[in-house]
Amino acid sequence: MKKLALLVLSLFLIIPALGNAGSVTSRYDVTFGGFVKYDVGWSSQNDDSDPSVASRRSGADYSVLKDEYSNTFMSGGSTRFNFLINGPGLWGARTSAFIEGDFRGVSTGNAYGGFQLRHAWMKMNWTSAELMIGLNWQQWGMPYYATLLGDNDFMLFLRGKRTPQVAVRYFLNKELNAMIGISAATRWSGRDWRGPGTPDSRQQGSYSSTEWPGLMAEVAYWSDRFGKVGSTDMKFGLSGYYGKERPTAEDDIDDSSYYSNVLNVWVAALRYSVPIIPEKQGNKAMALLLSGNVFIGQNVAGNNWMGGNSTSMGSYQRPGDNGDFAAPTLFGLFAQISWWLTGNLSVNGMYGYLRYNYSEYARTNSTDARNRLSMEQQYAVNFLWDASQAVRFGIQWMTMFTQYGGKNAAGGIGTGVAEGNGSIDQYRFAAWYFF
Repeated sequence: MKKLALLVLSLFLIIPALGNAGSVTSRYDVTFGGFVKYDVGWSSQNDDSDPSVASRRSGADYSVLKDEYSNTFMSGGSTRFNFLINGPGLWGARTSAFIEGDFRGVSTGNAYGGFQLRHAWMKMNWTSAELMIGLNWQQWGMPYYATLLGDNDFMLFLRGKRTPQVAVRYFLNKELNAMIGISAATRWSGRDWRGPGTPDSRQQGSYSSTEWPGLMAEVAYWSDRFGKVGSTDMKFGLSGYYGKERPTAEDDIDDSSYYSNVLNVWVAALRYSVPIIPEKQGNKAMALLLSGNVFIGQNVAGNNWMGGNSTSMGSYQRPGDNGDFAAPTLFGLFAQISWWLTGNLSVNGMYGYLRYNYSEYARTNSTDARNRLSMEQQYAVNFLWDASQAVRFGIQWMTMFTQYGGKNAAGGIGTGVAEGNGSIDQYRFAAWYFF
């Protein structure tokens, strides 16, 4: 199958070139891969297969549809395929590129099952440095190792975002390295941001709520002297991000003009992986690995670092005519402990905590602030079994508790209001076939 796919790809590359040249020679090594994934499960709230927050509970005289009923789900949209390309050297560096997509459709506005781009980056690797350009996972803050069955599991705990970026990582020695780069806050990376002059749908994926990209940096320590589990060894990364957000609104007085504020966005994060009991001679049986992160910042949702759900957008408008925009501070963490019962069977426990600090005045007087996420906790336990090199099975229980800024009449019907919090339990079975 791979040979057939590569043959078809080669024909598409060669045919246009033949119109401009008498002969073609390929210097590229292309590897095609990916997996087929099937999900089935049950949620205690009537939501989709990948909720990032729990809906509000129904009130005494107010019914919230998502809280009134449970739901089952089945899906195959997380299926992926990718191309890894190794090309000719340049300036003494090895060059490569990676392209990956899936069929969830969420970042492009397509219906579920529509193809969407996940990654598209190029790299140049020297002996002591690496340059990465393109759409890729953020290069700071996100956990080094995480076993997540759902696409949005633990999304709000700096789990990681795919963003357009340019990053340079310099390896001072075998164990110490540093990264610096720029990263853009575009709608493609998850936030459904709109404002004056929003481009048409063909261009919204590259549209940003800022005039300049944000700055990111990290100092990291990586070492295998303490052993490893699989490909994960001891790692610590201390990182930071700084950017700007420009929220805008129409003038409430005459609706004939716009006004805006420029808000700071910053995050400081520590991520880590510690092989407490490393594998022995390539056998992971009884190995134990701890991984996760801790972070603190301001208005991180304004630059897309906390998922795309509207409840996690950091900034809000203060009450009153043409009220200024405000940005809350926040702190949180993600932690995972992984224990391998055998070489191919592991049990993983996960915990996430996030707190936004909205003022009492805002939560009392602003509908916008009352609808924002104030606190979230998530717990999960899963088992992963690699039945063969190609087939993997997983089963997971996850629960999340969401606290909003306050009670509010949102998302339901009745004479009263919905509660200021909600919870959801989810059970999931997943199967993968890797190729």
